[in-house]
Amino acid sequence: MAATLWLELLGAQVRFYDAAGIRTRSIQAGSGMPVIMLHGGGGHAEAFARNIVPLSDEFDARSIDYYGHGLTDSSDLPATMPTFVKHLIDYMNAAGIERAHLIGESLGGSIAFWTAVYHPERVGKIVYTVGAHLSVPVDAETQKKTDAGLGEFKRLTRQFVANPSRETVRERLAWLFHQPARDLTEELIDLRWALYQRSAGKAGNTGEVRDPEHQLTPENLARIHVPMLFLWTDHNPSQQVATAQKAMSYVSGASWALMEDSGHWPQWEHPETFNTIVRSYLKS
Repeated sequence: MAATLWLELLGAQVRFYDAAGIRTRSIQAGSGMPVIMLHGGGGHAEAFARNIVPLSDEFDARSIDYYGHGLTDSSDLPATMPTFVKHLIDYMNAAGIERAHLIGESLGGSIAFWTAVYHPERVGKIVYTVGAHLSVPVDAETQKKTDAGLGEFKRLTRQFVANPSRETVRERLAWLFHQPARDLTEELIDLRWALYQRSAGKAGNTGEVRDPEHQLTPENLARIHVPMLFLWTDHNPSQQVATAQKAMSYVSGASWALMEDSGHWPQWEHPETFNTIVRSYLKS
């Protein structure tokens, strides 16, 4: 029998917290050092459905819908990095979390990064997974591949905004996976479509965040002073391996891990490998 989200999350609980006035959804399990997982732009907490319970054997494992996404509310604040960081800190305060490890996928990786820059005392380690907003010098061929991948993501996002439907959700989700025929489930499409219909009009819920000040340039990358793992994939459709390795050179003491046969959702595509890498890094 194919695993469903219900089975993947068996043993976890869904809770809502008042994060300084923003009703925030958290899927969580376990105890110990908190590990907060942050999905990509336009996503939701179930992006880590295959990781929460497995990691809960040693951690207080949590995946949240961040500001304006999923079942979490938004306000009149724009969907910018300071807003996302503030919301994460407000969530931690509401949940009584003084310090946590952060796992961020895509835009979630940028949120984890800037939270550690602005609030280093609240962050243990970062797992920056196929992260967004890297802006470092690379060769022309690498930049061409990056621009093509990001261009396709923007096209699919704008297609959905212009024509919101289950089919345009499917096409946008397929971009995430190296092998969508293998990893993209009908249940995930249904869930994403249902959440989009409920979150229509919320700030930033489609995933396009324009915030030039918070691009991860060499100068900004050098500002991080907490341990950071660059967890990349061999078929990431946006930022290439060479880009990530270049970015890593500006981060003091950064670590590296590469997952094969994976695209932009390695935590879903190969969860056992992902969980093993994460568990080893966070415990080291």
